[in-house]
Order: sequence, then structure tokens, then C-alpha cells
Amino acid sequence: MTDDPDKEQYKHGPKCAYTDPLSGHLPELERCLIRHRAFQMILILFHAEELKRDIISNVAAQEEFRHITGNKPDEAVGSKKPLSEKKKQQHAFDMLERDGILTADERRRIICLIGHRNNIAHHLDRVTADLSTDRSIRNRLPNYLNAKLFDYQTLEQLRVFRQLLSERMTSKHYIREIGMETTLFNATERTLTADLKSLESRIGKLLNVRRNDIHMVNEQLDLEGTELIGPLHPSRPENRYGNGRLTPRGIETCYRLFDIGKSPMTVSHLMRLSLSATRRRQHLWTASGGAKRVRCNFADIADGPKC
Repeated sequence: MTDDPDKEQYKHGPKCAYTDPLSGHLPELERCLIRHRAFQMILILFHAEELKRDIISNVAAQEEFRHITGNKPDEAVGSKKPLSEKKKQQHAFDMLERDGILTADERRRIICLIGHRNNIAHHLDRVTADLSTDRSIRNRLPNYLNAKLFDYQTLEQLRVFRQLLSERMTSKHYIREIGMETTLFNATERTLTADLKSLESRIGKLLNVRRNDIHMVNEQLDLEGTELIGPLHPSRPENRYGNGRLTPRGIETCYRLFDIGKSPMTVSHLMRLSLSATRRRQHLWTASGGAKRVRCNFADIADGPKC
């Protein structure tokens, strides 16, 4: 098929949308973010469960105390039909709101936090899907009704509400049920919290490197003023066989990108190659003389076996 090189759509080639030069292997930044989220998710699961347990068990203990002391003489302890977990939680929130320990807004926020814990437990496959280098995966995420981006504030909010609930229950002279869960988990929490701080420091440095790399590649993607525009653009179909491998013309195009100083990452995006394949081509380009090599004329390059 012959394209008209004068058409505007072929002036600079199609918009580059190639985002996976690492062939599915996540860069260090994304790997650190996944570890950071994984550590946070462990802590979120623990604190959300403990917050729910604190609410239900402490309210139950307070109600039993009121029965024993005669503050609710008309109701016998254990005379009611056992409630489901959901109804126990609703009953406990009703009592805390009635006793002035929680406001209606705080109740809604706690329920949302517990819901975020459930979202993690039930949709673990989606809470890190946005970190994939595969554009098609990220594009599919909005189609999932329950898909939500990871909320980095959830853990801190859970800790704050647990402390707030404890202080307010104490001020209202609530009977507290003491469990061993926090003590048993204490060493794990200290370890994970220290690892989170270390990862946050590393992630901050990697983010700065990523911003600089993106800026550099975006600048180098512009081929204006070079010969590699229009019919010679690196993304042209003539540069690749049907299996995705470079044709002799594609190889020469790749070499000419190195001739004008493009980085391997930039060449990977322009040629739709993996970074490892681009680096192999760079080694071959260097071995053939680099920028001083003898160039092939595009007009003389015949379609044939890949060299």
C-alpha cells in the first residue's frame, strides 16, 4: 500500500502510545510502590478489623454493664435473639452516636474506611492494577464498577479513629474489653512501619529520576528538523515485518536514530521495540562504527531477510 507523504497525518507519524519498552517487567519505582501498598494493606486489614472489633465488643461490654448495674432493668441480658455481624455493627454505631461518642459524619467515615478494607480483601487484583505498564490493563480499570485507586490516607485515618474512639469512650466512662490482638501484632506493625518509611524515602528519589527521564524522552521524541519524518518516520509499517521484527529499512532507521543522539529508551518508544532489543541494536550500531559508519541509502534497501 502506498501512502501519500504529503498528507498531514503522515507528517510526523502517528502519536506515540508505546508505553512498555520493558516488556512487562516493572521498573523499580513501580516495584517499590507495590511493596509499599502491600505493607499498607496488611496494616489496613489489621486496624480496620480492630476498629470494628473495638466498636462492637466495647459497646456490648457497656450494655452488659448497664444491665448489671440496673440502668436497663426492663431488658434481661441474653434474652434477645443473637444478632448478625452486620446488625451488631449497626446497633453499636447507633449506641455510640446516641451516647455522643461519634457524630453522624464520623460514623459515615468509619463505615467507608471499613468498606475500603473489604474492597482490598475482595478485589486484591485491582488495588495495584493501575501500576501495570500495560496500557490496555489501565484502560480497562474504569470499566470495573468496584475498581478504586488505592487510598494512601486510609491507614492513618484508621489509626486516628482508633485513638479517637479510645479517648472518647474513656471520657464517657465506657467499659473496655481488653484483647491481646494489638500486643500480638505489635512487632509486626513496628517492622512494617519502619519498612514503609524506608520505601517512602526510596520512592521519593525514584520519582525525581522518573520525572527527569520523562522530560528527557518527551524532548527526544520530537523528530522535527530531522530526515526521519513523513515517509521515513520510525513508526512506519515498512520498518517492521508482520511478526514485529525489524526489516532492513527498520534497522537502518534505528541506526539513524542513534546517529542523531537519541537514547535507547527514546528509540524503544519510537520504534516500538523492547529496551533490551534496542540496546542490542545499539551494540551492533557501535560495532559498525557508530555515527561514523557507512550509511545505507533507503532507496537502495531491498526487502529481504532481516539482518
